[in-house]
Amino acid sequence: MPFPRTWVEELIIEWLQLEGFLAQSNLPVAVARAGGRLEADVVGARVKQGSLQIWHIETGQLSGGPKSTESVRKKFSEIVVKSVTDHFRQKFSFSGRNPEYKKMYIATVSTKPVARDLTAFGITVETVPQFIRKRVLPTIQAWKQSPPHQPRSKGHVITLPESNWLLQMLDHLTAKGLLILDRDEQETD
Repeated sequence: MPFPRTWVEELIIEWLQLEGFLAQSNLPVAVARAGGRLEADVVGARVKQGSLQIWHIETGQLSGGPKSTESVRKKFSEIVVKSVTDHFRQKFSFSGRNPEYKKMYIATVSTKPVARDLTAFGITVETVPQFIRKRVLPTIQAWKQSPPHQPRSKGHVITLPESNWLLQMLDHLTAKGLLILDRDEQETD
């Protein structure tokens, strides 16, 4: 499995794995017209209740304007969705009905108009702080309340797997009261 290119991609992979997904970064999806290959930043898949669920997540900056919107839309084009779907159908030997395919964009920087435009195309857009507050921290808490492996004796603290170093850092910062969780984030227009 290729390494994630950014810490945001690594955070998404750790989160998806804690959610029970098989997660991959930089998944080859197509060949560009000018050469080279196109890749999906992070994709997670799992079979749940007889259904294949695929979460395709791209990351980066949404600086504004139609070019930004069109650039992100291309990352979720029909060719890309088909390639990702075919990849995970094969990985899971899944021949059932069409998968649930969720499209997300986690923005390190975002403007509201671009986020609204992408939402109209079925792409969920969240900034990194929103993603951490709405998704990552609740997943950590849920996992710790019901871990796959219980401690051998009572009174032991449940900790995240060592390989989830970014999730561990967020959990530690939260436990020490160093994260502000209830403040609305300031976004640019």
